[in-house]
Amino acid sequence: MAPLIQFDKASLGYGSATVLRDVSLRIDEGESVGLVGPNGCGKTTFLRAVLGLLPPLAGRVDRRAGPRFAYVPQADEMNLLWPLTVKDVVELPARAKRWGGRVADSDACRAREAMARAGVEPIADQLLREVSGGQRQRAALAQALAQAPDVYLLDEPTKGLDVVAERDLLALVAGLSEGGKTVFLVSHSLHIPLNLSKRILLFHQGAVISSTPEDIIRSKRLEEVYGVPFVHMEQNGHRWVVPEGVR
Repeated sequence: MAPLIQFDKASLGYGSATVLRDVSLRIDEGESVGLVGPNGCGKTTFLRAVLGLLPPLAGRVDRRAGPRFAYVPQADEMNLLWPLTVKDVVELPARAKRWGGRVADSDACRAREAMARAGVEPIADQLLREVSGGQRQRAALAQALAQAPDVYLLDEPTKGLDVVAERDLLALVAGLSEGGKTVFLVSHSLHIPLNLSKRILLFHQGAVISSTPEDIIRSKRLEEVYGVPFVHMEQNGHRWVVPEGVR
């Protein structure tokens, strides 16, 4: 089977500004991929290319036809000007498909199920702008779940969540991966992709380096990317890395 996404010596950027250079990698259906790197290193640029929203400046980015993609943005990227409830936000993609914005019974049922899975069903009738950032983050995930996509692109999905909500959301994400969905996961909390993703893409000085959680734990790759020493730990099947000096 053809790869889901194929980057072939692709340079990505905007206008004359190149952000990522000579990216060559293959991503297959069902992979769980963690994106790791400092702010401004090109992770969002890479996701835009995966979505087909950003043509390469050079080289090729090929996407296999057929799979459905859903992007889950950070909560602070969501438009709060419109007086939409959480339920409205979750149903938006379904409304966009039908004349007059009507929601079919089947779409409404999927929206309810998605809200229940994401833990926002109790706040379904509250305005999005009146709920917390963490609740908006889960509403964005519920919107993606309601579309039943094949590929999830999650940009800092645990941002603003308390520790229990983070645990529940990560269990949901792990279930998506185990169910055969392709998951791209961006997180600055390094323990999250190290424990949830089978493959890690490190973004460093315009390059994208494909690695694994095991290699990152055993090597000095993070030191090269972030420019500081890290303490690497593995205990009871869980992986942790923290900058040296953090207590």
